[in-house]
Amino acid sequence: FLLGNFFFQTFILYMIAQEEQVMDKFAGEMNLCNFGADIQKCPDGPNCIGPSGTNYQNAGRMYDYASWTTRTYVRDSLKVLFPHKADEIQELIDPGEYGLENYYVRIVCVFIFMMSVLSDLRSTIDMGYILWYVPTESQPWIEYKVPNFAPKEKVKEVFDKGEVDFVSFRIAGMPVHWKLINFIIIICPKIFIWKKTAKYGVMFLMETAGIENVIVNVTALTFILNLDEMLFQNFSHKALHVILDKLEPWQLVENESLEELSLQASFDAVVKDSGNGFSLLKIMPGRLLVTVFFTGLFIGEYYWYYCQLSERGGLVSRPQSLPKDQIFPVLAFLFPWVKEENEPTPYWKFPE
Repeated sequence: FLLGNFFFQTFILYMIAQEEQVMDKFAGEMNLCNFGADIQKCPDGPNCIGPSGTNYQNAGRMYDYASWTTRTYVRDSLKVLFPHKADEIQELIDPGEYGLENYYVRIVCVFIFMMSVLSDLRSTIDMGYILWYVPTESQPWIEYKVPNFAPKEKVKEVFDKGEVDFVSFRIAGMPVHWKLINFIIIICPKIFIWKKTAKYGVMFLMETAGIENVIVNVTALTFILNLDEMLFQNFSHKALHVILDKLEPWQLVENESLEELSLQASFDAVVKDSGNGFSLLKIMPGRLLVTVFFTGLFIGEYYWYYCQLSERGGLVSRPQSLPKDQIFPVLAFLFPWVKEENEPTPYWKFPE
């Protein structure tokens, strides 16, 4: 199950990387960056120059990449067929420009996507937390609890129970080598998948120009994070479901100590806060701040690697070169310091 889950999630992420890093380039596509993001300020504002070097003027000249390339292809084909009218065709047929329909809906969708991604990261951190705090010694995880208030056979008859109902499962200590095995085969792959999902998911959304498309894509990307649960529900053994249903909640301290600690901690917090005055940070939800931070981090990573400042203002795509290999290198996908090889001459660069 673990190997199958790791394979399927990694394979889907690799295919997204293949599309973004290889296939889009062979289609002649440049990075979207902020092309047309300030369309309401055109023709004199930033981000008003499209990939072909003309001014957007207004939203009527903005198209998605497929429409823009098709319109450009028709114009260029007519110029080839009728070379004596090339200037007239160039003047009269306007293919428009490729650009972003709405900048803010893209940012909101990235934020929503990051919420779901961080939820998966928190569950992985919780697993590491359990591995760290459970005793590093071999302890039984299965316990057979025989009722002491009545004979067992009487309890089975009255409450309609079987032998398996007296068996309980709990999280207990494990030797250090089992902790290392769980860390290597479970936590490390989950962190790897989380990083790749966040990176290529944000890139996929940032490269989506249409409003409807980016909204649909953000819902589709969460499918990758839910794939492990889908595989577990459909392909795991029934006995595993029974064990998880009967697994007791794990607690770091005993209930009695936890109640006493919570009461004392609450009292101390009230006394401390009453003397410190009002602070905005005290009422800010921590998870919201973390989500905003990672949203900005991955958006900034996208702009850093794929965009550049234009002399006319705004963020435009870096020069694009065709990759030498038609398959995205696996090593470049696995390790961020491995770079794919591209042709020395770019097929597109921003026409300053």
